[in-house]
Amino acid sequence: MPDIEYVKNYKEKELRQYVLAYLLIAIASVGFQTVIGFQLQDINAMVSIFKMIMTDIFIGAICVLVLIFNEIWSDKAKTKLVYGQLPSDTVFSRISSGKIDATGFDIDKAKAIYAHLFSVSATKQTAEWNKLLRKCRDAGYSNVVEAERMQLMTRDICMSTISLLIMNVVAIVVISIMNNNICISIKMFGMPIVYLVVMFIITKIASWNRANRFLSLVIKNDVQDNSKDAHTQNE
Repeated sequence: MPDIEYVKNYKEKELRQYVLAYLLIAIASVGFQTVIGFQLQDINAMVSIFKMIMTDIFIGAICVLVLIFNEIWSDKAKTKLVYGQLPSDTVFSRISSGKIDATGFDIDKAKAIYAHLFSVSATKQTAEWNKLLRKCRDAGYSNVVEAERMQLMTRDICMSTISLLIMNVVAIVVISIMNNNICISIKMFGMPIVYLVVMFIITKIASWNRANRFLSLVIKNDVQDNSKDAHTQNE
């Protein structure tokens, strides 16, 4: 249980910090556009400040909703949106073709151990992978626990980015209707959207890298365990 709690605690730390970073960028963007409005247009300052405050509250509500959405999205939906297909779904096929990071273990030994799984279906490969993962968890491998945490964290940060992008589009539509001017909305949310697009690319790449690293560590530990067992039997 302590390991599971550690794996999931990114939701209370890194994930909230990431959403907070977006919130600060969005608030700064709205404030910046409000100041420009003061300088370029003859408008009522109090009305503009009130609109800015209401917009900031709206952005804060978006952030809260995103955190809620992260709990509503199913793991299957997250996997589909972030990865398309997890590397573990074809792990043994990848070992067969050598398309796996073999740092720390002998790829030839891995091919010999898992040869019977090379041609099985993706469903069977996933089931066998889950058995290996449970074995590593039960053995208390800290590197696997840490890798799983990082993989899940980057996946959920990527999902948060997707949710924020969706909510920003909704916000632009709503504020455009309220102001009867889409240009104002685009200017307010232009900087946050650029930030989110860049972060989506970064977190999607990071999600794949972390998933592959997680997969490699599980295989590495299992190959090493098999080698130890074989050595013990020979003695």
